[in-house]
Amino acid sequence: MKYPCIIFRQKPGEPSAPSFCMFKAPAGEVESWSTVPRLSPDDISGIQRARNDFKVKSISKFLQEDPRNTIPTAIVITLGKNAYNLEPLPDSPEMGCIELDEKHKESIFVVDGQHRLYGLGLFDENAAVPIVAILDATNEEKAFQFIVINNKVSKVTTDHIRALSINFTDQAENQDLEQRLRTARLSLHRHVGYVGLADELQDSPFYGLVNLPGKANPEQRMVVPAAIEASIAFIQSKKFKQLSDDDSAFEFFITMWTSIKSLWPAAFSKESKLLNKVGLVTMTKYVTEAIDSLATYSGQLVNFGNAEDVHTAIAKILSFQTMEFWLTDWTISVSDTKAVRDQVEGALKSVQQNLRDKEPWSLDIPLIKTTTAA
Repeated sequence: MKYPCIIFRQKPGEPSAPSFCMFKAPAGEVESWSTVPRLSPDDISGIQRARNDFKVKSISKFLQEDPRNTIPTAIVITLGKNAYNLEPLPDSPEMGCIELDEKHKESIFVVDGQHRLYGLGLFDENAAVPIVAILDATNEEKAFQFIVINNKVSKVTTDHIRALSINFTDQAENQDLEQRLRTARLSLHRHVGYVGLADELQDSPFYGLVNLPGKANPEQRMVVPAAIEASIAFIQSKKFKQLSDDDSAFEFFITMWTSIKSLWPAAFSKESKLLNKVGLVTMTKYVTEAIDSLATYSGQLVNFGNAEDVHTAIAKILSFQTMEFWLTDWTISVSDTKAVRDQVEGALKSVQQNLRDKEPWSLDIPLIKTTTAA
């Protein structure tokens, strides 16, 4: 299918910036030769959010209600290399003809305007769709354009952006989606890369448990990415000399939670509050400070960069805690607020004192429901 088009570069003097092509095409034809890649367990190259049928019907109804109603806003597509044939006019290189074929649809992505496209098609498959095509777009370019465009209108969730950043940052070509997002005044946490590692490394205690969009088994994913980021940030805030760089802080965090998981396996379940954000962050803070105190005041040498030392210290610390605290009923709802964090931190200190004094662990802890306290 061939369409007359306008060809241009927005930044003529910058060879790394993409070229564009503008044209119009019937909605039915656009749907036939393009695809809407959605982030899913089976396709991490996807970027779009799920189709909203209510939004599609609403757009179609808008077009039906008044003959004057139109949608002038262009949809944005990306064309992979070899997915199109572009023929500029000999005497006017900014004008030409672009040819698109269904056999290349897997390389032709709608990165913005999927609902407009579907709504126009539902109204009339022959309705003209204005299109801006980004030529020879990389995966990074697709993700970048999707995030920037959609954050100007309907915010993309932070976790969706995290997933895109993890999937589309190509270190081999020194491409960094996060750095580009900064130029658009959008930003991610500096530890977003470690969120992906925590979920994907098979020896990670959080393997397959991080709640990122597009990942398999979402019902098993109890850990919010922000909890991992906040936990690593707290460890770094302590400024331990042996954990002076991001990688060391991440390894310490993973070692800590590997030890906790080995000692409290039942706490890594849906019934537990430990892997909620408030649980993960407050426990990281409690254990980190306890190791610091142990190394400072007990005379016990603890090398924060040594996994065996860390595991030994944590085993001692958890001997004055109990995983039952995280499995029993609380008197308050679990949420990540300062008030709840303060109560949880106070309760952990009370559990420690009770067990040290050989009292029932739940003694005089208002957070614990008395009917379930042991």
